[in-house]
Amino acid sequence: MTRFLRLVCPILSIALLAAGYFFSGLGWFALGLLVFGIFWIIGLTLRLDYFQLLGLFVAFGMAAVGFFINVLPAFLIPAALLALLAWDLAEFHIRLCLASPDDEIGLLEKRHLSRLFAIALVAGGLSAFGLKVHFKPSFEWLVILMFFTVWGIGRMVNWLLKQGS
Repeated sequence: MTRFLRLVCPILSIALLAAGYFFSGLGWFALGLLVFGIFWIIGLTLRLDYFQLLGLFVAFGMAAVGFFINVLPAFLIPAALLALLAWDLAEFHIRLCLASPDDEIGLLEKRHLSRLFAIALVAGGLSAFGLKVHFKPSFEWLVILMFFTVWGIGRMVNWLLKQGS
């Protein structure tokens, strides 16, 4: 399943980015993204390790540029999320290829995909919520929220590490 998803996620990511740029009237950027997407998939199939990170940076960079030039965020946010999933799945697939024959690869893959799906679902939901709700907090509230966000992520990472061992 990871082998299939590691190729589907970048295709969907680039397709969403290209569609967003195309519908915003930037056809040449969309064509460039499609060409890059072809190279990204070729790099993944040839197992060129640097293409995973390059694809992530290009997808995130084009999504960030899209926010500044008013490309529809409904295309940009899922595209960035799918690029992050593609990078994670490609790295996980490399680790699975290096696994011992004694390891239960199916169980490892199932656990990783279930955790990844849960995180992607929460991230997508929070992104959609953030697009709908707009409020202007003061600087002090932003600092407090950042503190609790970092603390919460640290707690979640500790919990996941304890679950894994």
